[in-house]
Amino acid sequence: MLRINSDVRYAEFTGGDGSAAPCLVLGHTGGGEQVRLEVPLDGLFVLSAGRPWAPVRPGVRACEARSAGEGLELRCTLSGPAELEVVLTLAFEDGVLHLRTTWRPAGGAPCRDVVLGVALTLPGLRPEGVTLPQVLYRGNPSADPGRVVPRLAADTGGLVVEEHRLPVPCAHAEWESGQEGRYATLYAVRPGPGSLGAIHRPEGITLLGVSGALLLDGEPDVAYVHKARTAPCAQGYLDLAPGEEHRAHHALDWGRTTRPGHGFRTLVHRGLALYRPRGAATLPPDELVRLKTEALDRRWYDDGDAAGYLKFTGPGHRSGFMYGWTGQSLRLAWCDARLGIENGEPRRVERCRRAVEFHLAGSAVPGVPGLRFSFYDTQDRVWTGFDGEEGAYVSARAFGDNLCDLADIARLFRRHTLDVPRTWVRALTEGVAAACGDGPPPFGWRTDGAPLTSFAGTAGLPCVLAMLKTYRVTGEQHLLRDATGLVEDYHRRFAGDYGTPFARATLDAACEDKEGGMAYFLCVYELLRITGEQRWADRTQETADWLLTWVYQWDTPFRHGFSTTGWPGVSVQNHHVDVFFPAHEFVRLGELVDRPVYGELGRLILGALGQGVCTRPGEWGFDDPGEQAEGFFPTNWQDRGNSNTWNPSWVTAQVLSQVLRTRSLRTGQPARAGSGRWTPLGR
Repeated sequence: MLRINSDVRYAEFTGGDGSAAPCLVLGHTGGGEQVRLEVPLDGLFVLSAGRPWAPVRPGVRACEARSAGEGLELRCTLSGPAELEVVLTLAFEDGVLHLRTTWRPAGGAPCRDVVLGVALTLPGLRPEGVTLPQVLYRGNPSADPGRVVPRLAADTGGLVVEEHRLPVPCAHAEWESGQEGRYATLYAVRPGPGSLGAIHRPEGITLLGVSGALLLDGEPDVAYVHKARTAPCAQGYLDLAPGEEHRAHHALDWGRTTRPGHGFRTLVHRGLALYRPRGAATLPPDELVRLKTEALDRRWYDDGDAAGYLKFTGPGHRSGFMYGWTGQSLRLAWCDARLGIENGEPRRVERCRRAVEFHLAGSAVPGVPGLRFSFYDTQDRVWTGFDGEEGAYVSARAFGDNLCDLADIARLFRRHTLDVPRTWVRALTEGVAAACGDGPPPFGWRTDGAPLTSFAGTAGLPCVLAMLKTYRVTGEQHLLRDATGLVEDYHRRFAGDYGTPFARATLDAACEDKEGGMAYFLCVYELLRITGEQRWADRTQETADWLLTWVYQWDTPFRHGFSTTGWPGVSVQNHHVDVFFPAHEFVRLGELVDRPVYGELGRLILGALGQGVCTRPGEWGFDDPGEQAEGFFPTNWQDRGNSNTWNPSWVTAQVLSQVLRTRSLRTGQPARAGSGRWTPLGR
């Protein structure tokens, strides 16, 4: 028997003397009930020869094991279907077990069309225990069954995706043991051309890290390329001539969590230690504010009757205002007022006031007190809602977003002793009463006030957040009490064990998404700020870690020096990155809970979002400075390595509001991730 140790873990190699089948035993050196994994060497390596690929366990025909410094080295000759040798070195670094593999043909013949990798089988584990960041969350239970999205289910067999789809490049699994959780995670330490995923078989789940081949819903050589669309993609096949080698580097982590379903928190913080993300050079905050202010001013519209901020500028778009979600006209109004107050420009404050007054004067849904339309067409001069299968409706997501913006404007005005009309406060109180008076908000309401029957997921959480923000405007205790009850309800349904993750808040998708988690995070963050209670501190950090599974910790290839590190993804249906993220709140969270890691990451993310901004005509495909794409594509979803020129106003509103809030904090200069100050969660 050979054994290596970290401070809390060990890896044993047994059976090398011929007395038993060679096996790796992975466990903990500490006392008490711990996670122990037995990995037969015959099951550690996977191999496929020929197309389409079908991974098999080739078995180990011969193996020599020896100590190598503080690690182990195993020299193995594999059984068919291809004659290969593999050298596996094992060593603990930063608390996780690193697996470095070197593959080469064993005889004088080349190996053609092979797929090579490592595997970890977890007997008895079900598909809903697997997480692939940005791609698969507990089986994607809320994804519309009528749409093609990545899935791992008993009837689909397997899901293996490109490493560049994974913001934290790993395949993660967890399961329950009593009142605690157990987890195992397989990382790609040097991500690039490889692939990661899982295969489901009756005996359990196998995590895979292979040379780049793909499985989508059990179909080999298929990639997910756009919304509900797939395409053939035969990659990851290797040809090895005699003497030629293929090298790969993975790492294994395993352990327990204090709460079932919370193992994803470990993969985030282990990932930070593995990848030590560093952001690219980006625009200074003042320069970013200047450019985004130009984009804001370009969107201001005033024809004497209508006043607001256009969702789009230039030809090719219908002219109009949108409130909430991808329009955020009132978020831009908040930015305008904030700039006016900071810079002594009363006209900006007046523009904000006029935008609010115009919205409140005409947006009410007739006969339904409190509800308001989300669109105003400046050409036809009409107010409308969304269109869906049940007819015209008011979206809870967009309505809640807009109420939040109105509350923020009211608080900004009061903080600077500016008049807040009673009509503004009444619109807030009536709005949250209409949205939340009958319990958790539905997906939306028809224009006669009837709730939609669509699966709501967490699309209504912005309305709950608006109730908390309205409490801060009015001080009415029933708002805090009722909002707290609603947040507890959402916690039970979505955030207790994360078995049904946050979903359905990205309105052009129907699946698990970052934005549903953002709304819940902002609710518990707001409750933490209001009450200071430990339960909200705990839940805010839990949700922050879930959101961080969507944030890139490494750079995928991109043009113009664009760095994907620090960029968040969107949903399990939309595998691109965008600027929608509560970076400012992460900075504040680090201070509130004395966890500098969150503040560092908030600044890293905010810095990353300053990339891709047009600084001169023609840059990034835009003619006007300050414009920025809604989508950047670091994956094979759509146009890898490029960005679009779709620039709705939320891209300006989100970045500008975040930078304005964050640059006023007196927290010193941004700390670079990887500075050695990461504080991982308990091992």
